[in-house]
Amino acid sequence: MNGPDSGMAIAVLLGMLLLLVMGGGVGLGLTLLLKKLFKFTTPVAIGVGVVLLVVGAVGLFAVVFDDLTASWWEARTAKTIHFTVPKGFNGQLRLVFDPTGPSVTEVNGKLEVKVSGAKAQKVKAGLGLENDYAEVEAHDTEGTRVDVFLDSSGQRDGFKYRGFWFGDQAGRTYDDSPIVLPE
Repeated sequence: MNGPDSGMAIAVLLGMLLLLVMGGGVGLGLTLLLKKLFKFTTPVAIGVGVVLLVVGAVGLFAVVFDDLTASWWEARTAKTIHFTVPKGFNGQLRLVFDPTGPSVTEVNGKLEVKVSGAKAQKVKAGLGLENDYAEVEAHDTEGTRVDVFLDSSGQRDGFKYRGFWFGDQAGRTYDDSPIVLPE
């Protein structure tokens, strides 16, 4: 291990070992306390102590690695986004998140987005379309599968957006023009 992060990795490892040893001590103390207070037999007290230790370790992991826990939860709860595009639609679409935008319907556990053909479209914010772990799929109005790719996302000109590219990627460019809020 070399580099600027190796010291941090070693410090985290030592900290986790220290917490494990302290947790073991607390678990042993809880086992003895449970045995005395509730008149448990030794095996039952040890079993309850181990369960409490595991629950504490999982809780500690969730707190220490909160970003990892958040991304795990986000990936676990992501819904597939299904687009219905006009026949022959090819190119970029930006979904602009707006609290007053039209709502997206959920059909069979998938978020359904009907694309009008415009290059930018408003959608209601907070419906799961901004989830980085969501799978995307698209079909045209006749049911033919259309390739769809996450193009870009972010915030520009005061609008939060997520961009998608539909169809053939030949000649694809990344547009840096200002985002105009759709009507």
